[in-house]
Amino acid sequence: MVIPPLAPRQLALVVVLGLWACGGGGTSGCACPGWTPRPQGSFTGQKLDTAAAVRLSGAGFAALNSNSAQILNLFAPGQVMQVPMSCSIQSMIGVRFAVADQGSFGCTSTTCGRMDGKCDAQDLPQVVNIQFTSLQLAPAAPNLIQAVVTAKVQTGQIFLASESRPSLLCGFSGGYVACSIDFDSNRATPVSNELDINIALTIDANWDKLLTLSVSDIGGMKACGSSGSLPPPQCIDPNDILIAAAGPSCGSFCTGVNISAVKSLLIDQLTKSLKTQLDDALKKANCASCGAGTACPTSPTATAACDFDGGAPDAGTCIDTGSGLCVPAMIGTEGVLDVSQALAAAGAPQGSSLEIALAAGGGSAADISGATIGVRGGFKAQKVATCVAPLTATVPPALPLPDFDLDAPGPYDVAFSLSQQALSQAMFQAQQSGALCLELGQESISLLDSSALSALLPSLGKLTHGDSVPLRIVIRPVNPPTATLGEGTVDSTGKILEPLVRLGWKGVEIDVYARLDDRYARLFTLAADLDLPFGLTLDGCSGVTPVLGDLMTAVSNVQIKNSEMLAEKLDVLKALVPTLLSAAEPTLSQGFQRFFVPDVQGFQIQVAAAKGVGNITGTKTYNHMGLYANLLPASPRCTPVVRRLPGARVLRHAASRATLALPGVARVSVRVDGGFWSPWREVGAGGELLLEHPRLAFLARHVVEVRTPEGALAVIELPRD
Repeated sequence: MVIPPLAPRQLALVVVLGLWACGGGGTSGCACPGWTPRPQGSFTGQKLDTAAAVRLSGAGFAALNSNSAQILNLFAPGQVMQVPMSCSIQSMIGVRFAVADQGSFGCTSTTCGRMDGKCDAQDLPQVVNIQFTSLQLAPAAPNLIQAVVTAKVQTGQIFLASESRPSLLCGFSGGYVACSIDFDSNRATPVSNELDINIALTIDANWDKLLTLSVSDIGGMKACGSSGSLPPPQCIDPNDILIAAAGPSCGSFCTGVNISAVKSLLIDQLTKSLKTQLDDALKKANCASCGAGTACPTSPTATAACDFDGGAPDAGTCIDTGSGLCVPAMIGTEGVLDVSQALAAAGAPQGSSLEIALAAGGGSAADISGATIGVRGGFKAQKVATCVAPLTATVPPALPLPDFDLDAPGPYDVAFSLSQQALSQAMFQAQQSGALCLELGQESISLLDSSALSALLPSLGKLTHGDSVPLRIVIRPVNPPTATLGEGTVDSTGKILEPLVRLGWKGVEIDVYARLDDRYARLFTLAADLDLPFGLTLDGCSGVTPVLGDLMTAVSNVQIKNSEMLAEKLDVLKALVPTLLSAAEPTLSQGFQRFFVPDVQGFQIQVAAAKGVGNITGTKTYNHMGLYANLLPASPRCTPVVRRLPGARVLRHAASRATLALPGVARVSVRVDGGFWSPWREVGAGGELLLEHPRLAFLARHVVEVRTPEGALAVIELPRD
């Protein structure tokens, strides 16, 4: 049978899953504010081999196989495809033949190229019709994906003509061989052919350790009954092929060889040509492109040149000049994120930009239990901002691919991971870019005025003569944040027992200003160490929400400076730290909003668990955080419809706490003024929930949102005290 050239790569991309949605070919990228994609090889920073990873388990392969029609439709809509077969020169029984010597459109003679014994520009490809009937995928050691495809094939008339004229086969009588070959899998039983394709997932060390896809072996392409062939349908039945005379000269040869032995020889020649065509097509589909202003990637260990594919100026392929093989295309993305645009509401300075690269590569592995593909990538500040001191990043040790199965909470289909190294590198480079040098004022946070703090800082009222004046908060990141990964467990009360991510930030300095006499004067400076525990809660089918633990216990080692303008004691000012942080919380949380994992290649992702992967021996920390999920058909939807939660109201409100009435509800997550959501919490007896949050200390109107795992939502307003 014949397999479409792009099929193996598309099947492998099912394993890579969401990566393709964020890029491909090195030029596209994720659609988000401030993102500008750049060509493959443009990233200038340090890359990590296992920045992230994707795994499809054995159960995941089974899920794909149970919905194989959706996968087949990716490259063959309606499970039907027409594949061109180009003219090629083949040798058989010592004679060279032009196979698929079709000539130009509507051609019926040698004058326009049909059966003239040449393969040239006159010969249009013969279209082969393929109707797919089934697909089965399976992983195999050490790095293979096996694709078994069955299909019904009809080639129509493929013309064959001897290159030499007169031909030896005609006894030099002046004639030449001209035959037609017609392959139709319906002629013999079984009516379908089965082809086993082994797709190797390899890493190209010369080209940035990118993932390379290649056909390592094809089974089922031998003639039935020949040496080494398998039984039907895993072979090509000679009875499916008819050979007939197609021209006036030496036509008896075509009729005389219409026997199984010669057909088998002819099949071997045709299938060898087909394997070459398939392999070349796969390599081409997985090759970096060039031309029309697009240059080939560069490498410190190899060079590349643009092959313009016969002279077309806009359809070139990058070729490694040393090996003669193509340069692998990037399955992923490279580009620049303008963080100042993404965090404009938080006062990030202009020009704070990060180079980002994420692409399939760095490592791959497969066995009967599943296939894992690494994501090689990194983050780099485009320039060091003036608001921070230049620092040199340390080079972390290499990490192996995560063992998803070892830490799996139960059966799963697909898993994704992000390494601690990648997260810490992103935090370091964000600090160096100036993205964390934040300035917040009343233009972005309405409650930043002196009256909102009058109960906490009585002496501030004397400085403002009783008037309400704007405040400003300036966050100076003296040191880069660090990230450690944990188990990611939360108890029934909402307390994060072991955070999935613990963001440590030492020596953060916060300046608080007030507008006094038409200018901003600094009221005080505080320095503190932050230990912010983050987790992920899962709801509905594909909903994932970042949650933040208790801010009240996240601050330590507080030091106060430059507080001479205020009369309050240092302990009072130190107690203000969580409240001041909570003022910035809603703005900062905009980058950590609840999201739904998108459908991938026709499948809906049902998120099952978020947890640490790859425990570091002797500690409670992990090398990766993992997201485990199952694959469901895209329809019907399993994401719940949001509905209103009846009866929700405020019972009591004072200082930094409020008591909410939530009748008929068992578990909820809450957030204040659009900040971070809390972990799931159990509602107490009588449907009451005590909410404590430092932001409630501001004398202002507050909005509390409450949601349940089932999708119910309530919005409760707390009036200003």
